[in-house]
Amino acid sequence: MAEHNHTPVRDNPDVGHEQSDVNIRAIVLFAVALLIAAIVIHIGLYWLLEFYREESPVVTAPRAEEQVPPPRLQISPRAHLAEMRAAQERELTTYGWVDKEKQTVRIPIDRAMELLAQRGLPARKTAGREAK
Repeated sequence: MAEHNHTPVRDNPDVGHEQSDVNIRAIVLFAVALLIAAIVIHIGLYWLLEFYREESPVVTAPRAEEQVPPPRLQISPRAHLAEMRAAQERELTTYGWVDKEKQTVRIPIDRAMELLAQRGLPARKTAGREAK
């Protein structure tokens, strides 16, 4: 059996890849410059953070007697929504005064629907004809 040599045969031994394409010195200098720039940027950002930390006052929640100018942001939207829905539910299910001077009261909605079913809707006089 004949042995097969799998190495390619070169027609021209002077042809190959270029040995001087990569300038290692330039790459190393670029990497060093990039590292120095990163260090300078981080030092500058740290200094800037410390500068603004010293200059800015500490933000605290306003006291009850202090009124924050509008727009006022909600601290806890979910709690505010639950509180609002509870207040609406109380208004729909309890008795209370709407205007005490005019003797206007609020009644629960279930009771109002019962009264409306018993008495019917109030009739109004129309122009030219009277309601029967």
